Order: sequence, then C-alpha cells, then structure tokens
Amino acid sequence: MKEKDLDELTALWQKAKTNARQSSLDVTAVRKAGESRKKSTLLAHYGNAAVLSGTVAVLVFFFYYLYNFQDTLSIIGYNLMIGGLVLRIIIEFFSVWRSTKIKFSDTTTTSLQYLLSFLEFRKRIHGPVTIAIFIAYFIGFYILTPEFSRYISLKWLVIFDVSALFIAVMLMYFIRRGIRQEMEHLENMISIHRNLVNKD
Repeated sequence: MKEKDLDELTALWQKAKTNARQSSLDVTAVRKAGESRKKSTLLAHYGNAAVLSGTVAVLVFFFYYLYNFQDTLSIIGYNLMIGGLVLRIIIEFFSVWRSTKIKFSDTTTTSLQYLLSFLEFRKRIHGPVTIAIFIAYFIGFYILTPEFSRYISLKWLVIFDVSALFIAVMLMYFIRRGIRQEMEHLENMISIHRNLVNKD
C-alpha cells in the first residue's frame, strides 16, 4: 500500500472518531477503502502467481524440451527448482482464497480474528516456507553444475555460478522489502478493522 493510501485510511478513521454526527458516513468510507485495498492485495497475489507461472513455463521449456539433461543429479536439481516455484504458486492462490473471505463490512470479533489468523499465516509463508523454497531453488541450480561443465568452458561455468550468487542477493533484497510492505499493510488493516469492531 502506498503511504498516501495509509494516510487517507488513518485520516478517515480519526475523523470518524472525532466527529460524532458524521461517524456513520466516515466509518462506511473506511470500510469501502478497506475493501478497495483488499482488491489491490488480491491483484498483487495474482501478479505474484503470474510471474512465478511464467518462470515455471520458461524452466519447463528449458529443461524438458530445449536441453535434455541426463544425469540423475541434474534431474533432481531442476525438479527442485520447478517444484519449489509450483508450491509457491499454490500458496499464492490459497492466499487469494483466504483474502476473499476478509470482509470489512463484517465488524464482528470473529471477522477480526480471521484477519489476525491470515496475518499469522502470511508470516509463516514469508518465514520458513519462503526460506526453504529459496534454498531449494538455488541448491537445485548448483547441482546442475556437473552436467553443465560438460558443455561449457570452466571460465563460463564460474561466471555462471558466481552471477547466480549476485542474483540471489538481489532477490533476497526485493523479497524482504516486499515482505515488510505486506506485513505493514496487513497490520494497518487489522488496526482499522479492530477500531471498526470497537466502534460497533
């Protein structure tokens, strides 16, 4: 969520608390803003799934059709890479399904608890699950090295493997930044939802 969006939501809630005569109208506006933010979050999940799906399609084409790797170790390697991404795609669609059940119009305690449980679910996904998938992907990549060495020179093999390290560092940076943003957005939504529950 952009900082402008967060400021607008916070301002709406503060206005609803301080102006009793316009409280009903402003709380409704906050709910609508929350639902709008949820739609944006859903689009982000779909976007993640689309990017991951595209990556899987490229890997499948490369490893299954373009280059026919024969070594058992290589087969394990590229299936680790593809399998981890497929798992993450499934998780993203499961997250979409759970997100659709978040209703800002429902200000019951049960609805708030569901939103809290969704936050904890995403924390687990971004913690051990993401780390495991990330590690499995690069382990899979590096165990392709023995078979790669039969087709390219040592110089290019070293460049290939070292460049993967830099890519891994860049990915870690962008993944961590995305995780922080998502956690901030969810915590902000929980704060607004909790205030709506208390208001009702």
